[in-house]
Amino acid sequence: MFKKIQTSVGEVLDFPPDVVGEGPKITIIGRREIMVENYISIINFSEEEIRIETAEGDIYFRGKGLMLRVILSSELQIEGELSSFSFGGGEIK
Repeated sequence: MFKKIQTSVGEVLDFPPDVVGEGPKITIIGRREIMVENYISIINFSEEEIRIETAEGDIYFRGKGLMLRVILSSELQIEGELSSFSFGGGEIK
């Protein structure tokens, strides 16, 4: 019931998807800290790559010394030296 109301209000007021809780919200501070909100699951992780599933597809973070610092049900904090990230394989630098 609440999800239905939340979606309807978001559509009526034309809120972006991250505000109504559907799409991921990614905050990158420098090249050392990444916060991801509204993720579904962690698909795999290593010191070189972390792959996260979201409602809008997979997100890949690549770098050196990557580690998951905070893992909550709706939020992740990644630290390490970020070199690139991509959505579903198409790289953004």
